[in-house]
Formats: sequence, C-alpha cells, structure tokens
Amino acid sequence: MANMFRCDPQVAGQLSRELAQIRADMASIGRTIDGYDAATGSRSIQDALHDFFAHSSDNRKKMSDLLDRAAGLLSGSAEGSTATDKGLADALEPQQQPAPGPATVGAPR
Repeated sequence: MANMFRCDPQVAGQLSRELAQIRADMASIGRTIDGYDAATGSRSIQDALHDFFAHSSDNRKKMSDLLDRAAGLLSGSAEGSTATDKGLADALEPQQQPAPGPATVGAPR
C-alpha cells in the first residue's frame, strides 16, 4: 500500500496556498483592468479591455471554482497525510516501562 500513495505535506500545503493566491489574484482582476483606463490613452482600448473582462466572466468563475477545489484537496491531503504519519509514528513508539520503585530494587523475583 505504501507504494501506491505518497504525499509531501509541505509541498502540498505550499501548492495549496499558491493556488489560493492565484484565485485571489483572479478575483481582483476587475480592479486591475480599471486601473489601466488612464494608462491606455485610448477609449477604444479601454472599452476592449472592459468588454473582454465582461465576456470572460463565465470562464473566470469556472476557473475560480476549480482553483478553490484543487487548493482544498491539496490542503486536505497535506493535513491528512501529516495526521496519518503522526498517528503511525505514535503507534510505533516503544511503550515506556515504569521505572522500578525503591521497594523493587534488589528484591528477589
């Protein structure tokens, strides 16, 4: 079974955070496009940018949903594999035997 599944929780967690950041950046793209209005120097370019943004909303929504899902799955994998590793490590730790008390030291068995 160990040969079938591997997960580096640090890498999965980092990738989850990066996907969440991409999603957040995509959500703010409307403000970014609005910021280009003065920089373009052309009303037709401004209109084209806004038109493109308006007509791509369905695809952005789908991509946002997919990014959110992927980030959640990776985060869950990172948390789950860390919890599993900890549980296995705890289960494999040798059980500590209580130290002999003063009454048992040197006493015959």
